[in-house]
Amino acid sequence: MRLLSVLTTPNPDALKFTTEDTLLKEGSRSFTSQTAAENDPLAKALFALEGVSSVFYMSNFITVNKSMDISWDELENRIAAIIREFQLNVKEEDSGKEDSSENVGDVDYASLNPAQKILSIDRLLDKEIRPGLAGDGGGLEIVSLEENILQIHYEGACGTCPSSTTGTLMYIQSVLRTHLDEDLSVIPV
Repeated sequence: MRLLSVLTTPNPDALKFTTEDTLLKEGSRSFTSQTAAENDPLAKALFALEGVSSVFYMSNFITVNKSMDISWDELENRIAAIIREFQLNVKEEDSGKEDSSENVGDVDYASLNPAQKILSIDRLLDKEIRPGLAGDGGGLEIVSLEENILQIHYEGACGTCPSSTTGTLMYIQSVLRTHLDEDLSVIPV
């Protein structure tokens, strides 16, 4: 695995390490503890470093968060060395996801059942929100949708970034309200 760059993120306690190789064909992996990372060799190795508080990765980047009391000077080179050591096996199987090329604007959101509503929201997030979050080394997942309240969980650099609970959250809610339902509310958990 060749490391291309180490980038700062809007979160001062997170760095984004980009690679030339594909780490995951699709989706993401997010770990907030050494216990949770036990079955992932890369995340497990990173958590073995003192000060690592979370690991998030997608197709060609890994975002590592650190505790506030550790400096990047102590961690950055050690993290880069661990990333360089690992080759991840990319699963070749299809994910079984439905085609997401449907225009979300063409969906009658109110007529959908709860599972279809979540799928519509997820497609819109893939199209409008996740690329921007990934650019800053983060992501988000849907936790639940109850009535018109969408609960989301931020991952990677977004997990502890101050703007994730203010401007970013308001932008996500605005996009969902504009395209799907003006009564949707979004809360982070």
